[in-house]
Amino acid sequence: MVLLRTPEWGIKPVPGKHKILGGLDYFILWSSLGVGLLVLSAGSFLSEAKFLDAIIAIIVGSVVGSILLALAGKIGSDHGVPSLITMRPAFGIRGSYLPAILNILQLVGWTTFEIMIMARAADMLTGSVLPYYFWAAIFGTLVALLGISGPLNVIRQWIGKFAVWIAYGTSAIIIINLLNSADIPSLFLSSGEGLPFFSALDLVIAMPVSWMPLVADYNRFSKKSKSALWGTFIGFTMTNILFYFGGILLGTSDVLAIVVAIQAMFFGFLMLLLIVDEADNAFADVYSASVSTQNILAKINQKHVIIGLTTLSAILAMVVSIEQYEIFLLLIGAIFIPLFGVVLTDYYIIKRQKYTEQMLYMSQNRLGIGLPAIFAWTLGAVLNYMLSPLSPIYMPQLPAIGATIPSLAAASLVYLAITKIQQWQRREINPKI
Repeated sequence: MVLLRTPEWGIKPVPGKHKILGGLDYFILWSSLGVGLLVLSAGSFLSEAKFLDAIIAIIVGSVVGSILLALAGKIGSDHGVPSLITMRPAFGIRGSYLPAILNILQLVGWTTFEIMIMARAADMLTGSVLPYYFWAAIFGTLVALLGISGPLNVIRQWIGKFAVWIAYGTSAIIIINLLNSADIPSLFLSSGEGLPFFSALDLVIAMPVSWMPLVADYNRFSKKSKSALWGTFIGFTMTNILFYFGGILLGTSDVLAIVVAIQAMFFGFLMLLLIVDEADNAFADVYSASVSTQNILAKINQKHVIIGLTTLSAILAMVVSIEQYEIFLLLIGAIFIPLFGVVLTDYYIIKRQKYTEQMLYMSQNRLGIGLPAIFAWTLGAVLNYMLSPLSPIYMPQLPAIGATIPSLAAASLVYLAITKIQQWQRREINPKI
């Protein structure tokens, strides 16, 4: 494996000579990142819905979520910048600090989950020959090394030549075996346990949305924005559908129980290979957490941040347990769905895909905060929370409309309305604008 000699990527635009990834690279990357035990776990929650409702929610949610993911990535591809920088024209430089902090927190959480899963699985497969803490340290080291090597090396060398084939092979075998062991006719007749369609849709969309604050960190290296968009959309849609469906067939949300079930099916060998693929997800989490940190502290050493955050995640993996994963997914949606409703509206409707370097790297006002964006995001997040089962005023007896679509639309429309009013006021003052 020959490593590419590339500089440490921070938050500045990627030069044209380093934009070397094509559509196939992004199909491989995002289809690989769509594979994971946590996706199987998330899919199992949909077994509480009617089977047909769950299938429709998986297809619609995966398509809609992946479209949003690909559109968010295109902003990075168009301008060669990471995700947090794409938020600056709407939120302002200082206004982007809060999304950055929230993103770092969620990514440390995801990295902790991934290291915990890999360590627990390895501990089971080896019969606890070595202490669990040893495995957590080993996988933490692997994740840190991948993060330090950078996205171009990981995508072209680790994923493209090695990990993706493990992901495809294990995915195919797992889904085929689950289909063979499942009673499909009984599933079709099952009435579920009362999970509404739109709540199931929220759970599906939450997975691609959780990657939206990361996507441009990798899609900024694309040769052509259009090919990166299609590669991202098709790759993530495909594996998200397969693994959510697999989660329904598996029927358990307990990640460790999933490890045991797959180990029993394949005598541990394929489980070990699947663990290797989990390292891709952990790499993406910790690398993007370092980039989000640089959005706030531009001069901080990226390698030191990667090592520090991975160490923290490995320690957390040794002392915390996997609980209330469904709540974690819903909280992510509540925060980032309306946020990207604002970002996508600003780029594709307000600015018409024309960001300048001044918009990305210079404050547009004295505060450095885009107050309309903050207001619209806050309103959307509050609405998302109020419409979700997490809310104390949630009323399951009312017709379910979900939280995703209303909060996304609300944030988008409120931001659009405020921006248009501001533009009209400026024209009234200065007709030449």
